[in-house]
Amino acid sequence: MRTATRALAGTTLVLVALLARAVSTEQPAAPTAKPDEGIPITDQTVQKACGSCHRADEKGQLSRISFQRHTPEGWQSTIQRMAGLNGLQIDPATARQVVKYLSNHLGLAPEEAKPASWEVERRGTDFKYTASTDTEAVCIKCHSMGRVISQRRTKAEWDLLIAMHRGWYPLVDNQAFRRNGPPPRDPSPDGRPPDTRHPVEKAVDHLARTFPLKTPEWTAWSATMRPARLEGTWALSGWDLGKGAIYGSVGIAAVSGSTDEFTTTITYRVARTGETISRTGRSIVYTGYQWRGRSVAGGSQDTALREVMFVDRDWRQIEGRWFSGGYDEIGLDIRLDRVGAEPRLLGTDRTALRAGSTAQELKIYGANLPASLRPADVDLGPGLTVSRIASVAPDLATVVVDVAGNAAVGVRDLFVAGASKPKALAVFDRIDSIKVKPDWAMARVGGGTFPKMLAQFEAWAFHNGVDGRPDTADDINLGLVDAAWSMEEYAATYGDDDIKFVGTLNEATGRFTPNVDGPNPQRRGERNNIGDVWVVAKYTVDGTGGKPAPTIRARAHLLVTVPLYMRFDPTVGGQ
Repeated sequence: MRTATRALAGTTLVLVALLARAVSTEQPAAPTAKPDEGIPITDQTVQKACGSCHRADEKGQLSRISFQRHTPEGWQSTIQRMAGLNGLQIDPATARQVVKYLSNHLGLAPEEAKPASWEVERRGTDFKYTASTDTEAVCIKCHSMGRVISQRRTKAEWDLLIAMHRGWYPLVDNQAFRRNGPPPRDPSPDGRPPDTRHPVEKAVDHLARTFPLKTPEWTAWSATMRPARLEGTWALSGWDLGKGAIYGSVGIAAVSGSTDEFTTTITYRVARTGETISRTGRSIVYTGYQWRGRSVAGGSQDTALREVMFVDRDWRQIEGRWFSGGYDEIGLDIRLDRVGAEPRLLGTDRTALRAGSTAQELKIYGANLPASLRPADVDLGPGLTVSRIASVAPDLATVVVDVAGNAAVGVRDLFVAGASKPKALAVFDRIDSIKVKPDWAMARVGGGTFPKMLAQFEAWAFHNGVDGRPDTADDINLGLVDAAWSMEEYAATYGDDDIKFVGTLNEATGRFTPNVDGPNPQRRGERNNIGDVWVVAKYTVDGTGGKPAPTIRARAHLLVTVPLYMRFDPTVGGQ
């Protein structure tokens, strides 16, 4: 019996071989696909650091590396992965040089990087990728779409990326890549046969077509790319979450012997309070426009902020975010404008003035404000009169304003000595409501093993506008107000007691600090310190006409959850 089985097996192999030969002789061989053209690597440091694993061909193309493009963070993450998983031995100085070369020569054009700028700026956002629902569904189960759309690859490289995922994460097929269920049977809406491919096959096809290695944008940018010339003084305007508008200046100086490294001297004020902050920093500008830096206040590393910004093509504006925190959740939105000789307006300390108020001090922040400033040089529109100039400096003027009782309610532009600031402030006769922003937020317990993720809330005042109805297009935003903050239970179950355990809310600033991570023996069932609460803002409106001052309220939902135990998008430290 065993001999017969062996004979049958041998016969089967012969038949398979003959059939294969017949097929190969009867059908012409498919034409060999032209190999993808990559980007040659000419830097000796990169060749030495990477060449032991990534072989160079006759064109100087390194396998894998020459066939993809990334942001600086993308290349740095790649090096970290090579060191962590593949045993790469590389010192920090060499790693920085490799990242710089690859970011400059295999980077992204501004038009390619901008759509995913929120990814590198570490912004929390509800981004929806509408170009391909299949692609989004495959990718966002593990990381954000920003990480996907901020890279470019050849078709072969996208295929290899999928193979890498399958090798390192064996469960990914069942979790995301393959279809869980029978194939579709109904034709598509346009009448074509049903697409029976697995989601990952659709995703790779879409990514290869939409985000290829060679693009017109990169071809154009790499041809004109040059080091950005940023030396000089820049006017700073921005928003410090929880504190409000900030205004100041940044001095940028080139590092000796370098064309893309800079030092910074930063001074700015919190407009509403006058608090002054000074910082010093250092930065690198990759690919001619991608600013990556770090600054500290008073030399203390505890105050360090990462800086991720984008330099405009004309080198006259830089925008982005400075941030810190265990989850990069605390940060400032920043805009820098190059300062010339002309006056420039940045903003005011007050964003609203009440009709009928007199002798109101208004601080105007700017650059190159004239020392000879006169009341007639300041124009706030009909019904607002500048009675005198209290003080003036090149970056700050304090004026005294009277607002007529019949001044029209609405937003006003500001003009000072020929400079202008659209929608600088509003005139109002009452405050109809306040709103808490964001309307929902997430925090994560931590402090024991994992870092804490904080949450910051703000209270904004609103006038209902001409139609007298809330939440319509003519509502007038009156800016931040100083609210009293508290928490209330978000009742999801009977006897809910989350408010006792999730953490604390600063009554004055609206900043929530979560409790420690891990099981809590003092909580029923030794549960973690997680749960849902309402964050409540209360604001007492100034009484008018002898009437008692009313108190208005608003609230937002806060979800306090567990730490992020595995981070597929690691925070990149330093530069």
